[in-house]
Amino acid sequence: MGHIKLSMPIDAPVGKVTEIAFDPNHWASWWVNLGEAEKVDGDGGPGTVVEHSYLMAGVAFPVTTRVVDVTTTGTGGKRVQIEFTGQITGWQTWDYEPRGDGATLVTAEIEYNVPGKAIGKFADRLVVERLQERARQQTLENLKLMAES
Repeated sequence: MGHIKLSMPIDAPVGKVTEIAFDPNHWASWWVNLGEAEKVDGDGGPGTVVEHSYLMAGVAFPVTTRVVDVTTTGTGGKRVQIEFTGQITGWQTWDYEPRGDGATLVTAEIEYNVPGKAIGKFADRLVVERLQERARQQTLENLKLMAES
């Protein structure tokens, strides 16, 4: 299993950041390597199910993403728990915490499997994991760009 945990401050309030981040119809516009939704059932809240594909090491894998839980934190932030199944499986936790300056600290923690088909394209599992970490960093930067504009 690969594991990634990254944080990034975004100069926008929690409400604006989560308005963008929670909309499953637009996840592919900021999530690097995620294909457009083929089917969406829900609005991004608990119980939402999205069918799409994820590109890893040049191979498109069908994935079903489920929003398991969305909670409000004691500071007025949001925590989202997501699981994904298909040829790539794993979970994600996204924390959107308000900062005193009106900005939002976004922390993404992701654990995922690396399918043998993707590993076959590279000789080293670490290469795939480093590529995924770089893609997640770019994902946060994309969300930041959208929320700050």
